[in-house]
Amino acid sequence: MSYLALLIAVVCETFLPDGLFTRARDWVDRFNQELEINLEALGAPRYAHLQWLVPLLIWVLGVYFLYQVLWIISPLAAGFLSVFLLLYGLRFRHFALVFTNAQLFLNQGDFFRARELLLTWMKEYDGSEPVVHRPGELVFHAIYHGTERALRQYFSLFFWFLVLPGPMGLVVYMMAHWSVIRERDVWQAQAFAHERPTMQEAWESNKLKAAISPRFILFAMEWLPARLLALTVGLVAQLDDAALAWRTAKNHSRFSNRAPLTAVFFTAVGLVGGAAFDPASKAASEGQLLSEENQVQALQQFRQLVFKCAVVWLMATLVFAILGWLPSSML
Repeated sequence: MSYLALLIAVVCETFLPDGLFTRARDWVDRFNQELEINLEALGAPRYAHLQWLVPLLIWVLGVYFLYQVLWIISPLAAGFLSVFLLLYGLRFRHFALVFTNAQLFLNQGDFFRARELLLTWMKEYDGSEPVVHRPGELVFHAIYHGTERALRQYFSLFFWFLVLPGPMGLVVYMMAHWSVIRERDVWQAQAFAHERPTMQEAWESNKLKAAISPRFILFAMEWLPARLLALTVGLVAQLDDAALAWRTAKNHSRFSNRAPLTAVFFTAVGLVGGAAFDPASKAASEGQLLSEENQVQALQQFRQLVFKCAVVWLMATLVFAILGWLPSSML
């Protein structure tokens, strides 16, 4: 049942308009903010780091109750809920459209339209506005951001939907992701009044507090999907080069799944060496000096590589479903 719901959602998401769930996502964002409890204002600043759990628990309990009721009424109704939640979270079509159009613009020599498209896409996701003057810089930032979005808006959703029965894993992951974004937005809204500590600094300061923060929970939930995705990239491209790139980047970033995974993708498309997991790195600058033809080709290879990885995951989960290794795996 779980694989069938996943397959239906993937097929439907390919054909549905990208902006279909825009209003729903805006409503969920506003609703989650209403659910937040300001523990500092209530006189409990020591527990302020736990307030992100309130929206998560409400959504988990609400979806679990609704799923159980629908399952009693009809398993098809419960499956429809799973498909709906997957369609809400998946953004592969949006990802493919952006990269396809950007590649077409660059092939036509229209750098400015490609830059406008990709910069708008980046800003929509994490608010970043990198300064881009050359096509090489644009391609680098596109792959750098595309790696994280592929992990968080596709492959991690795959993983957690299939690992836990029903849509519960999917809901927990999406709420953890939302909490990380909300934490970032609150920090930015404060006009950078204080420097946001890195995960390493937070861990060294207070391990228990850091372990129950949304950033660490999201890091833990992406730990295995990121490694499975990197392994898939290695199998599709070059496994030895992917493994070397992962180890090199991981040595520089303990609490990051994005850094080594980005290095693996860069190595797989042949843009730069595996050390280029940071836009400010020397390897990144060297990669931006490649010819424009190679840069556009790297963008195309990245899009194709993500698509191939998605197909491999779908085929692998089909095998697991046939063997009965997935929760509620009835085909």
